[in-house]
This record gives sequence, structure tokens and C-alpha cells, in this order.
Amino acid sequence: MSQHTTGPVYHETYRHYLEQLKSMRFDGKEELLGVTLDGDAVVVPYFGQSIRLTADGLKDAEGRRPDFSDCVVVCRYLIMCPRFEPKQKEWSAYRDFPDAGPLTVFWSDTVEKPLARAFSGRVGALEAASETLGGSTPEMDIACDLCRCFIPLPKVPLLLVFNDADDDFPASASLLFEKRASTYLDAESQAILGHAFSDRLLKNR
Repeated sequence: MSQHTTGPVYHETYRHYLEQLKSMRFDGKEELLGVTLDGDAVVVPYFGQSIRLTADGLKDAEGRRPDFSDCVVVCRYLIMCPRFEPKQKEWSAYRDFPDAGPLTVFWSDTVEKPLARAFSGRVGALEAASETLGGSTPEMDIACDLCRCFIPLPKVPLLLVFNDADDDFPASASLLFEKRASTYLDAESQAILGHAFSDRLLKNR
């Protein structure tokens, strides 16, 4: 994944996405994507902030370009805009999505395992970090030590399920998508989003 997130190929990918977006129109798609239009700009909620797509590219609230990984996720989210909002809202593990296979090791090593290690024996710290990141308690009955829902993108919520270590098992963390997530993001972009989430949560511990 590193060659996709730091090297020249990654920068070229971002430029390629911007070229595609120049020919796209988002009038009438605000509800479908959960975005707003401000003149010629498209405003995308992303981890509680606003990222604006303009003729010059993506800008955050301070007018700076976001990290390239965040740029790719937001670009793919806009480019993949479906014609109709999909209905499949059942939660699903990342490994069960189409084309996720080559990235399941990356997902385990950089998204879920770091969270399990960092918050083992520290459920209270995970709860506080989740609150800082805007996590909410979902209305569902699930057996775990902590469960929180996050909305990094309007139509792509994430569900974090955490079980602390006990006498028989080490701590475990599972990060789930709704099944319809693959309509809004391809497998690689889902992996980048998961890593961005994990990174933000760890910084708040």
C-alpha cells in the first residue's frame, strides 16, 4: 500500500481523479451523496470536517490540500456516485467485499491489530477516543466490550466492535462497513479509509 500513498504514482492517481471530476456535475446528487453545493464547489463532510472540491482540487477548511490518502478517498467517493442509493445496510467485514482479498493482510496489520494492541486493557481510553472522533452508540444488541458507529463519509459509516483481553483471548478489534459501501468506494479506497480511521483514533488515545 505504501507505494500508493506516498510515491509519484499516488500523486498521478490524484491528478487523474481530478481530471475525471472536472467533467462531472453534482446538481441533484446532494442527497444521494450527503454533500452540499456552494457555488461551483462541492462540499464533502469527511471525519467531521468539510473538504471542498474546486477547480483547483481539494481543499480543507484552512484552504490546504488534505493528505493524499484522504484526497483519493474523497475523489473516489464522488467519482463512484451511484444513480440510486443502495439499500444494503447490513454490516460486513472488510474481507467479505469484492476484490478485498489482496488487501486483507494490510487491513489486519494496519487497521484492526493496531487498535487491539493500543487499547488492550484500556476500554475507557477507547471510549474517550471514540467520543473525540464523533462515535455514537448504535441501536443494536451485540456482545462486546465496546461498540461505536462513526460516519467518516455521509454514506459510508463504520462500526467498531472491540473485545478486551481476558484469560483465554487477547484483545480484538473489528471494523465493519455496511454492505452498500462497495457502491461508494472500491476495495482499495475502503482500505485507505479504514487506515485513516485507525490512525485518527490512535492519535486520540
